[in-house]
Amino acid sequence: MHMEETRHNCRITQVESFNSEKKRSGVMIRRGNKKVMNVHWKGAAEMIVAMCSNKYNRNGELQAMSHEDTTQFGAIIENMAAKSLRCIAFAHRKIEEHNAQISEKLEETGLTLLGLIGLKDPCQPGVGTAVETCEKAGVNVKMITGNNIHIARAIAIECGILDCEDDTITKLSY
Repeated sequence: MHMEETRHNCRITQVESFNSEKKRSGVMIRRGNKKVMNVHWKGAAEMIVAMCSNKYNRNGELQAMSHEDTTQFGAIIENMAAKSLRCIAFAHRKIEEHNAQISEKLEETGLTLLGLIGLKDPCQPGVGTAVETCEKAGVNVKMITGNNIHIARAIAIECGILDCEDDTITKLSY
């Protein structure tokens, strides 16, 4: 498949920009003159997986996601977060053109999970040294973040703010 040909044959019909509260963004496209629309979502894995009811198996066949599958994906996401990886998921759904919901908003349920990726968001060079210097000077260093608590813990350990044996994390919500 050639990228330019694909771009030429696809028309974006709706866009939902990234929303920091929902932690996702989506798009609806039409390929050529087909009577099917395709909705695609990407975003925080835990949010996207919750919108999915199907997945592809190892043979590329569509199958319903079981409670066990959802639990397994949750464990994978948590494991990635513990390694300070920001986990992003991708999902899609085909919608027949005659479906009245097409013009209303992007479909958010009954999606098929396409995959998960982990993005590394490393500490900036020198942060560990700066944290150490501050602590030696008597400054109690705190980290404030909107990240998932597992990602936050891994980053705090990586930057020297938290010892790997320390479980002292305070989660605040507004």
